[in-house]
Amino acid sequence: MRILYHHRTLGDGAEGIHIKEMVNAFRSIGHDVLVVGPSASENLGNKKSSPFSILKKIVRGPAYETLEIGYNFYNYYYLSKIVSRFKPDFIYDRYITFNYSCVGFGKKQRIPVFLEVNAPLAYERDHEPDESLYMKEVAYWVEKKVCSNSLKTIVVSTPLKEYLISKGVPAEKVVVIPNGVNIKTFYPKPASTTLIQSLGIRKDDVIIGFVGILRPWHGIDLLLDAFGMVHARYPNSKLMLVGDGPIRESIQNKARDMGLGNKLIITGRVPHDKVSDYVSLFTIAVSPKATFYASPMKIPEYMAQQKAVVAPDTDNIKDLIVNGETGILFENDSAKSLAESLKEIISNQDMRSEIGNKAKLETAQRLNWQTTAKHVETLFLDRFNI
Repeated sequence: MRILYHHRTLGDGAEGIHIKEMVNAFRSIGHDVLVVGPSASENLGNKKSSPFSILKKIVRGPAYETLEIGYNFYNYYYLSKIVSRFKPDFIYDRYITFNYSCVGFGKKQRIPVFLEVNAPLAYERDHEPDESLYMKEVAYWVEKKVCSNSLKTIVVSTPLKEYLISKGVPAEKVVVIPNGVNIKTFYPKPASTTLIQSLGIRKDDVIIGFVGILRPWHGIDLLLDAFGMVHARYPNSKLMLVGDGPIRESIQNKARDMGLGNKLIITGRVPHDKVSDYVSLFTIAVSPKATFYASPMKIPEYMAQQKAVVAPDTDNIKDLIVNGETGILFENDSAKSLAESLKEIISNQDMRSEIGNKAKLETAQRLNWQTTAKHVETLFLDRFNI
């Protein structure tokens, strides 16, 4: 099949990884994919290649949102040119605020459109302190309209499906497919001796690890509080944060005030294709917090490397982990519960191994990008009862 993949993102960060992996997964199962978006060709993350990166810096508030709405007219015209040449069987559109152009074009031209929704962006921009939303009613209206008029709206978690239904999107339109992992990139591998030495890790150290940008909503403070309790019981434990971000200094200061400054390792930003080298050093992998609708990619990446994963017992995380089988879930927002879960796994090597083995099998069978692409393919073929 021929698939037109549209996104309106610079493709830096997690969204770029997601786009690249889905495109490659579609191609790996035999489909021809053409990527359309602001980033030049498929060079995701190349901010210099897009005028949107410049506009976002110099245009603010309602003026920028007007440009976002205006993108619909530009993209509708652009799609008409691309579609006439490429002739896709369907369009796969990554949802972004104010954009109806792909779904609207698809309905007009009778081309099926799958809409991928990773977050309720109108809600997100309306509620997060670092974001702003001026044309709220328009944003929420477009979100409902685009999700309701796609062939299927693919969401990454059950709570996200429930949220969209609560806003008026028909339940039969929404399909839950959690995020996955590239099992050719993330797999059990021996720890690098060079990396161990460079990070000052000793043979008997217990490494509690986290991967991600150091931001307030990722629960790093909660993890550090739990680590303090764990370290009191296991003095050979260390906390490794693979990443960088705006709260790095405050985390370092807090660890120092707790007397744990020399037990905290912050690697700084690591390229995604090198992250697995660091995960291989983890004894236990943690995802301490996530927004209610998210499907953290770090979790299946941990799982694919046969790590015992500890994460909060929220409904979105339960789409990824079966408690006690493919991971351990702790009481959400409870440092004490997180600490108890960590101590339990540290004390039981057999449990760690069993959970890690089942987690790896789960990613091989379900939580991988190729399986996701096949699921979308099936949704398309089912439309024609093929």
